[in-house]
Amino acid sequence: MSDYEQVASVGEIEPGQRLSVFVDDVPVLLVQKDDGCYAAIEDVCSHDGQPLTDGPIADGAIVCERHGAKFDLKTGKPLCMPATESIQVYDVKIENGAIFLRPLSGEVTSCNHPTAANTVVAAPAAPKSIPTDGEPVALDVSESSEDENDESKSIDEKMIEALRTVIDPELMINIVDLGLVYSVNHDGKNAYIDMTLTSPACPAGPQIVQQAKMSLERLRDVEEAEIKLVMTPPWSPERMTDEARDHLGIF
Repeated sequence: MSDYEQVASVGEIEPGQRLSVFVDDVPVLLVQKDDGCYAAIEDVCSHDGQPLTDGPIADGAIVCERHGAKFDLKTGKPLCMPATESIQVYDVKIENGAIFLRPLSGEVTSCNHPTAANTVVAAPAAPKSIPTDGEPVALDVSESSEDENDESKSIDEKMIEALRTVIDPELMINIVDLGLVYSVNHDGKNAYIDMTLTSPACPAGPQIVQQAKMSLERLRDVEEAEIKLVMTPPWSPERMTDEARDHLGIF
């Protein structure tokens, strides 16, 4: 079974609320039910691939707003047409105030209430390259006509240029100019990137993440790239460069 992945803190979601997160680049809807128990289910309707994010939840099931497909929160099984295929459910673990998820085979049988014993630690600090006040990161994203492997450039500069080759297929702007890249770090030949998406339910998310990873691993200085999706602080148009704003006609 896969390892748990930290996705949020208990302070980010209240009873009766929901939160969009990612587990292994898959969009997941985390729900804290009215009784305080958590449920987590793949945030994609198996009928038409659309997000379940805002669908009504009642009697242990969530309903897709588009065509009325209903899914059991414990098993992920479809409860009515037009859906015929199950969606992934996730096991929830709370530890030191943090919420962890992992894919689960079968049915969710346990309930994880937040208690005084496991909620004493505050939410994890933001990555070191992300200001805690939520302001955009001031990455050096200046253009250069030099080859990306020019030895006069730092590894970080080469990585930023590589990420510029990754284009958001909906907006047709590279992810650096869009402001989706929050931090660029490396340890030897391992690259570590924190980035976000324009929306937690962005259908192109897995494609963008995979292309970002591939673009970095093409560099001579990088053997393995780890892409971490973060949703805090959330993306906004203010994060875009002037060039991206001009391209979209935002003045």
